[in-house]
Amino acid sequence: MTEASASRSRKRPLRKPVLLVLAVVIVLLAALALFNRDDYEQADLPFITRQIQEHKVWSATVRDQEQRIEITTIDGKRFQAEWEKPDKARELTDALRKAEPKSGYTIEVSTTRLLLGPFEIFVGAVLVAVLVAVSRRLRRFQKDR
Repeated sequence: MTEASASRSRKRPLRKPVLLVLAVVIVLLAALALFNRDDYEQADLPFITRQIQEHKVWSATVRDQEQRIEITTIDGKRFQAEWEKPDKARELTDALRKAEPKSGYTIEVSTTRLLLGPFEIFVGAVLVAVLVAVSRRLRRFQKDR
């Protein structure tokens, strides 16, 4: 065996685990991007209500089924709060109607989504492609052993 082929055979076993680790990292990052897209800061409901009453809300979304309100303030900060009482959504909606936020408000009664958005489809396709590539690499790695 020549010196060049000996050095190549030494590098090859190290390359496969590095590629495997890299693939796992990519899958984890893609999964985090897909499932952790919540950029609202948690706040208590009296704070949210006070922001609405003081006309500091640019836009708001009341998610009735999830019992959650998400607001964006005039200065661009984003907050969310949750409630347990079923009539709280009506109170918040009435407060929003009186305050009339500059960019408006949305009330979502049902959050059932059957169709995925373009971002979710792209991330899902990347995940599938990476998983297929990793499984092929693992099969090759097992055959070489």
